[in-house]
Amino acid sequence: MKTSNVISLVETFAPSGYAASWDNCGVQIAGPEREIKKVAVALDPLPHVISSALDWGADFILTHHPLAIDQKLPAKLGWFRDVMKQVLSADVTLCAAHTSLDVQFNGVVSWLGRELKLQGLKALDVVAENDAGESLGYGCIGNLESVLSLENFVERVARATGCEVIAVSGPAPEKVKRVAMCPGSGSSLIDKAFAQGADVFITGDVKYHSAQESVGAVLDVGHFSLEEEMMRRFSVVLEQNLEDGVEVKFFAGHNPFAYYVQGKGVCKS
Repeated sequence: MKTSNVISLVETFAPSGYAASWDNCGVQIAGPEREIKKVAVALDPLPHVISSALDWGADFILTHHPLAIDQKLPAKLGWFRDVMKQVLSADVTLCAAHTSLDVQFNGVVSWLGRELKLQGLKALDVVAENDAGESLGYGCIGNLESVLSLENFVERVARATGCEVIAVSGPAPEKVKRVAMCPGSGSSLIDKAFAQGADVFITGDVKYHSAQESVGAVLDVGHFSLEEEMMRRFSVVLEQNLEDGVEVKFFAGHNPFAYYVQGKGVCKS
C-alpha cells in the first residue's frame, strides 16, 4: 500500500475539507511515495512519541493534533525542531486529522456517548453536511436509558474515561437524563448544550469564568482523556480498512497534568 493510498484512507474518514478554517489538517511533513508497511497513530506529535514510532519502524505517522497550526520554519531549538528533524531524517510522512476528525460525530469522536449508551445521539453543533447528506458537527448530545443522580453519573463517566479527578462546576441538576459532550477544549459549546436541554455537559479545559457563568453542570475530564481514547479507537478502524500486510500501532501519550490527592500524593489522571 503506497503513501498516497494511506493518505486517501485517512481522508475518507476525516476529509481535510471539513476542517475548521483556522486549522491545519492533512500532511504536516511530506514523505516520498513508498510502500507502507507500518502506520503509527498517536494523539500528539511530540518528540518521544515520534522517536518511539520510528524505533518501531513506522513509515507513516498519523496524529490528532497538528505539528503546528500555522506553517512555519523552526526558528529556535525545541520540540518542534526535534520532531521535524526526526521525521525528515527518517524520510517518512507525518499527517494530522484534527478538526477534520472532530466533526465526524458518527465516528470515533463520539465514543464516550456510545459507551454511555446515549439514545438519539446527534451532533451538538452542526457545521456542514457530507456527500451522503449526514450532519457533521462538533460534540454530541443524547439521552441516557434511565435517569441517574449527578453523583452516580459522574462515577459512570469516571469509570468510562479512567479519570481519577473530574472537576464539576455549575448548578447541580436534580437528575441526569440528557447528556452533551465535546472532546478537547469544548467550553465554547456550554451554552449550546444547555439550550438543547442537556442536564450535564462533558468536555475539557474549562476556564474559570466559563465555569462560573455556566447555567448547568459541566464535567471537566481534561483535554487528554477523551481524545487519547478516540485516537486509540481510530487506530483500530484504520487497521481494519488498510490492506493486508500493513501493521498499525497506537502509541500512547501521557496526560501533562498530575494531581495531588490528599493522603495519596501525586496521581496521574
